[in-house]
Amino acid sequence: MGILSLLTTSSDPIEFAVETVATNNLSWLENLIGWLFNNLVYVALGVIVFTLVLKTIVLPLDIYSRVKMKKQNLLMEQMRPQMEKLQKQYANDKDIYSQKVLELQKANGYNPLSACLPMIVSLVVFMFVFSAFSTYSQYANVTVYNNMVEEYNASVTSYVYMDSTGAVIDEDGFLIEDIYYYSDGTYIIRYYINFEKYEAAYEKALADDKQLVLTDADYTSKADDLAAIKEAYDAAVASGDENAENNAVISFLQLYARDAAATWYRANQKYSSMLWIGNIFYPDSMLNKVMPSFSNFQSAVSRIAPNLNDSYEYSYNEVTANLTTEKNTYNGYFVLIVLAIGLMFLQQFITMRSQKATSDLSSVDGSAARTNKWMMILMPIIYGIFSFFYSAAFSLYMITNTLYSLISTLIINKVVTVRFDKKTIEQERNPERKRLK
Repeated sequence: MGILSLLTTSSDPIEFAVETVATNNLSWLENLIGWLFNNLVYVALGVIVFTLVLKTIVLPLDIYSRVKMKKQNLLMEQMRPQMEKLQKQYANDKDIYSQKVLELQKANGYNPLSACLPMIVSLVVFMFVFSAFSTYSQYANVTVYNNMVEEYNASVTSYVYMDSTGAVIDEDGFLIEDIYYYSDGTYIIRYYINFEKYEAAYEKALADDKQLVLTDADYTSKADDLAAIKEAYDAAVASGDENAENNAVISFLQLYARDAAATWYRANQKYSSMLWIGNIFYPDSMLNKVMPSFSNFQSAVSRIAPNLNDSYEYSYNEVTANLTTEKNTYNGYFVLIVLAIGLMFLQQFITMRSQKATSDLSSVDGSAARTNKWMMILMPIIYGIFSFFYSAAFSLYMITNTLYSLISTLIINKVVTVRFDKKTIEQERNPERKRLK
């Protein structure tokens, strides 16, 4: 036999090639994050650098806010005897207590709202970054998959021998392309098998695999798979079963295309891994696998690739077919989630301790102190939820962000306390001096 029809399509250059997943466009911030990650090579390093740069940019706001908060708390501590007296005097009348407190605070230069605006700005920045990290993580996962698709398709198309004009594309190929146009402007593309070329490609592939086995002890030979394909192919030729012949050729192409996709993934995924985490763009969780199932992948990229539907499942499974180890490996062990919760709890504890006077004396019945205690519990839980459902990259961002805030808070609190105590001593020596504002 010479050649026969292999596959037919009305749109794609090769029917058994795989389409990439279309994505939405990225925002300027998401593009900036991507640029930084790509230029620093390792994503984890990019996350840390991005966080440090961002925190340094907003540091003046943080310093202003924390200095004001600490000063207000020190003023409140200074007013504690008077405030406690008011609490006892108006224990049964919250309205009058609030009125008297406002008068006392105004007389002492206390303004509880002075630190609010910088905190609001910081919160807005956090929400922007949260959204950008979430979207870019999805984009990165789709990009990795699309790169695998490109490698898969490149392997398939490397066996195309001629294009529709009869020009030779690859001397080692065996698929011959032909295009049929219709009067309505549509067309179909057909590929034919040059079996002599197929035989040559098979023999070359078998020889290459044997050579690899000899030079790389860790390489798993495909020789047995090739032998089974050749056996099926020969049996199909002998029986004249063209469909079986086609299936054998497709199996041959898939064998190397799957391997090409997996090889690219393993060579490049190291840049998106971090110690125990296989893919930093998925959560650090035993509920996630390094290479997720299609349904989990579809759910994980729903924002950036909203048009990805169930009909794509076969293609996804085909491209990731040789990543069985990654499909059965946990992406993490909740380490970053625990760290994010623990560090946020520590930050809330330190903040609450530094604002103890404000917390104790803001309400006549101690409700403000109870609210702050609840916040100390709820904020770490909220951080934990973010870490649990969103990428390990974002968890790393929150951990770096919290560490930066902890260190700056401790330094600011110490500096402000020393300066406040110094000015208080000066005031006691010189009562005419104006109180600290």
